[in-house]
Amino acid sequence: MGDATIQGSINKFRIIWFGQLISLVGSGMTSFALGIWVYQLTGSITRFALISMCMTLPGIVISPFAGALVDRFNRRTMMMFSDIGAGFCSVILAVLFFMGKLAIWEIYALVSIGSLAGAFRMPSYMALLSQLVPMNQIGRASGMMQLGPAAAQVLSPVLAASLLGKINFQGIVAVDFATFLLAIATLFMVSVPTLQGKDPRRPILTEAFDGWTYIVERPGLVGLLIFFASMNITYSFAQVLFTPVILSFASTAALGTIMSVGALGFLSGSLVMVVWGGPKRRVQGLLGFAILYGIGLILGGLQASALLITISLFLVYFQVPIISGCSQAIWQIKVPLEMQGRVFSTRMMIAWSSFPLAFFLTGPLADRVFEPLFVEHGPMSSTMLATIIGVGPGRGAAFLLILSGILALAITTGCFFNRHLRNVENELPDAISAR
Repeated sequence: MGDATIQGSINKFRIIWFGQLISLVGSGMTSFALGIWVYQLTGSITRFALISMCMTLPGIVISPFAGALVDRFNRRTMMMFSDIGAGFCSVILAVLFFMGKLAIWEIYALVSIGSLAGAFRMPSYMALLSQLVPMNQIGRASGMMQLGPAAAQVLSPVLAASLLGKINFQGIVAVDFATFLLAIATLFMVSVPTLQGKDPRRPILTEAFDGWTYIVERPGLVGLLIFFASMNITYSFAQVLFTPVILSFASTAALGTIMSVGALGFLSGSLVMVVWGGPKRRVQGLLGFAILYGIGLILGGLQASALLITISLFLVYFQVPIISGCSQAIWQIKVPLEMQGRVFSTRMMIAWSSFPLAFFLTGPLADRVFEPLFVEHGPMSSTMLATIIGVGPGRGAAFLLILSGILALAITTGCFFNRHLRNVENELPDAISAR
């Protein structure tokens, strides 16, 4: 492949990446505003967590079938249909809110439909990366992909918090819809060929299991998958717990500022991956940075301090794009192009299956178990632990955050002893050629 052709493919990826980045910021604004609205309306961590569960569970269920379709059809087209479906949900959400008829169950239904649409977006997006970007640039391109969530983490809370009082909730959703239109427009601007060699006569159900078969035949990929599924439990706990822990001692405006400043770590980690591309031994990188991630979670629960929890958020989010980028580069290089939709969807289904489980457990654990333990004059109020982390609203959730950090450290330590995981880059041959 000539230099001009390679550069053209990279430019196509950059155009698609830009549209998806803007769209993620818009979606992040809606998610932030929606979570605040539900939590303040109900005062329930459980109901707040259910929104996150609805955002992930439906997409997880259909992921294998989505992956089979991604490999069968044009991946750019699949991303386009995904963005259209998600944008439609945003419009309905804004209309119902404007009419004063938005109910909690309707929020759950609409974010679930959006989750179904998203099941096609991510495997298409990741497979397009491998299709367009040369192998020696995949680490940096994976870092670019992490910049989308990073920008959403940094910009979305600040933008949503500042705009809520000016354009209200339905205005924020309208902005979200506009970003979906931009993402669709960027997809129209580029052409991406459909991969050849697929047998259209094979049943979709059969193809849906191809990704699972590919993974289980390779113990190193199985170990990598188990690592992420386990770590995602701790990350899910943190996603649910950080907001109520902060709101227990700070205002909504302060929450937006803390989350955004802390999320600069996500942006910083993503930029590091873009410039650096990750370590030569990517497995060692992801396990090493996972230790720092666990330490960050523990710091977040130690005190009801805006400064400490901001440092915690920065430390946690800094590691996430580096860990994810190292892992993503391994999968991109070790899985053939024509299999990536199915393999990546299966991988997402398994790794993300821990999200709804953790979302479902976090609320009841915080509301019914740990919060009652750390109330004034409660069972833990006279212990040394209560002296360290404090008592009162939010301190039970803070202790659960500490336990999540300890669990993350235990998982990472255990994975150091998995021989196939440690050596996955040497045991498996590269499945895509250098271009």
